[in-house]
Amino acid sequence: MGNKPLIVVTAVKDAQAGWLPLQAEMLTLSTNSVQRVAQNATHTSLTEDKAEAVGIWGKAILDVVAAVRSGTPPTQ
Repeated sequence: MGNKPLIVVTAVKDAQAGWLPLQAEMLTLSTNSVQRVAQNATHTSLTEDKAEAVGIWGKAILDVVAAVRSGTPPTQ
């Protein structure tokens, strides 16, 4: 991905062994990446709980779009 903005959203609750290091490894896909860790979220809650999803991954999408438009890196 080069230096394209990337935000990796990681759900921690009930994560299987080895999942968190794999999520961190995804940060290497771009030199312009950050990880947002959702301590109290599960993978399922990020996809099915609309209120939580909008608050976490919805904001991540908007922040990547803003980073592309402004040419500034995404933030934690």
